[in-house]
Amino acid sequence: MSQEWITNLTEDIKQKGHEAAENYGREQHKEGIIAEQGAPFFTSLVLCLEQDINEIKRQLQGDVTAAETTISGPALQLPANNGQTGERNEVTLTRSRFPWFDARITHHDSTIVLDYAKGLGVAGNPTLDRKSCNFAFHVADDDTLSIYESFADNPRRFRQPEQLARWITELLFQI
Repeated sequence: MSQEWITNLTEDIKQKGHEAAENYGREQHKEGIIAEQGAPFFTSLVLCLEQDINEIKRQLQGDVTAAETTISGPALQLPANNGQTGERNEVTLTRSRFPWFDARITHHDSTIVLDYAKGLGVAGNPTLDRKSCNFAFHVADDDTLSIYESFADNPRRFRQPEQLARWITELLFQI
């Protein structure tokens, strides 16, 4: 009889803490998916950007609007599944003219950030008029990973790295 109060207390804990414990477990599961799939998503994004830029360079070859466009950074040397959390990966994209741009794409944990400056003519001051686009990974109830534009009224959703690469390429090259 003296242990009845403990039984009542544990039942109360089970009832009141059940939903919170389930939510916590689900969030931990989502964080695990992001940690496992976020780096390969970023690596694929970078490879798609590199392919897109190389195709643009190929098609502009010999035209007066042709200009050196580079993509560089440690993310280009990463294996497709490095699986390390907390790692900061970054690539830079630059173009000297018609249009010029200076961009940096950074992946850190559950976010990807595009920081850029661009202009119509020849390279301007890349420290002026910089803009930033933030993206956050999201895990759906069926455990599929996608990425959303953060801080937007109507956030864009990208289910595949190719979609985000195309959007970034169009953003940087559109005049």
